[in-house]
Amino acid sequence: MIEQLYAIFDAVFAPILSFPNYLAILFISLMLSLVLVSLNKVLIKKNIREELKSKMEEVKANLAKAQKEGNKENANKFLDDMMKLHNETMKHTLKATMVSMVVVLAILPWVANRYEGLAVAAVPFEIPLLGSSLTWIYWYILVSITVSWISNRFFGAT
Repeated sequence: MIEQLYAIFDAVFAPILSFPNYLAILFISLMLSLVLVSLNKVLIKKNIREELKSKMEEVKANLAKAQKEGNKENANKFLDDMMKLHNETMKHTLKATMVSMVVVLAILPWVANRYEGLAVAAVPFEIPLLGSSLTWIYWYILVSITVSWISNRFFGAT
């Protein structure tokens, strides 16, 4: 079954795989990051996130006021409210995280199988503990962090 999935990915990504390894991984990282940002935008409703964030800030302010006044009963009530809001926020983000994990866990093993043991990128300087050539995973991490940060800012996901 895994080999069949790899064959499907090979067929789907065939145009990208014709590029040099470092560009192929860059394009795969770009596509994966864009898919994940899109999933997050769809699955985490911005208005709900903003509403929960504003409620959390209001509760924090009330908690600080109650603590300053020494009102332990109100402080405990606000702490309880804050925990409920935090749990609600986690429910919304966990859904997107689970879907993202499925997508990533489907693609990355294929990339690992395809580029295992290859140095896919060379850098013009020595990176401590890595050297001057990067395997697919280090190149993917470097590119993925950069691309995710840019796409999150561009699409307003954060």
